[in-house]
Amino acid sequence: MKIKTPESLPTQDLLYERDIAVMPLEEFESELSAIPHRHDAYQLILVQETKGGDNLIDFRRYDMVAGRLFLIGPGQAHQRQSLHERGVLVFFSEAFLQATGITAHDALVLFGAVYQHPYLDLAEDLQQIFLQLAQLIDLELRQPAPSQAILSRYLFILLNYLLRECHVEIAKLTPARHSERLFKLSSLIEENYLSHKPVSFYADALDITPKHLNNLCRQYLHITVADMQNARLLLESKRLLYFTSLSVKEIAYQLGFEDDSYFVRFFKRITGTTPMQFRESGSESTIPEV
Repeated sequence: MKIKTPESLPTQDLLYERDIAVMPLEEFESELSAIPHRHDAYQLILVQETKGGDNLIDFRRYDMVAGRLFLIGPGQAHQRQSLHERGVLVFFSEAFLQATGITAHDALVLFGAVYQHPYLDLAEDLQQIFLQLAQLIDLELRQPAPSQAILSRYLFILLNYLLRECHVEIAKLTPARHSERLFKLSSLIEENYLSHKPVSFYADALDITPKHLNNLCRQYLHITVADMQNARLLLESKRLLYFTSLSVKEIAYQLGFEDDSYFVRFFKRITGTTPMQFRESGSESTIPEV
């Protein structure tokens, strides 16, 4: 476990200098598991059996449902309330993900938050494929000299099965010509949210008008571009409030607000609580699952 410091979130070391790992969900536990933390790697959690536990991911609660696969990226706030779940975990590093040949866009589709669902509910046949590929990865890792080429191909195949399922789900909500723009918008907001760019900045980057861009967001995501920017700022502010000892004034400055009073008003307007009230409340989610 990495030690908590005033400038960083407590990080759960999942890989211990490995590139990829597989283990049963019921066997995984550390001193950080039961409290909010972040990971140093990507994590896939397939739930096979459950008695009602849940995952808290970026301060939203999601039920641990049998057949549900959670996709969690590095840096996301995570806490698991375990009630004797059974399942399989697959961990892998950013470098190993890149070695598979998965594109940055495909990684965003898998692990991004454009559609606000960090999970897939898998049909039985896809669950079996996941389990078979996880077993093949585990078998290769047990070899005296595991082949990185074999492991990367197994992971590439596994992620592409999941990617296909993501596209099936996205197609139910958004035509392909619009989903590409919305994923690009999400990526741009991730890169620029600290700069508080106007909607016109994102519209220009996507070569459409601000009105058209907002209409697309309202139609398919049920939010505006400003809502997406605010959600990303709010998430980062929660991470800093919960996981660091920075003052509210320091957090406001780090997030690009002109002064801390403006930041406090922004935070309270969206959450109904002040930043200090949130910090004192612990790990309770202030945002319902959508």
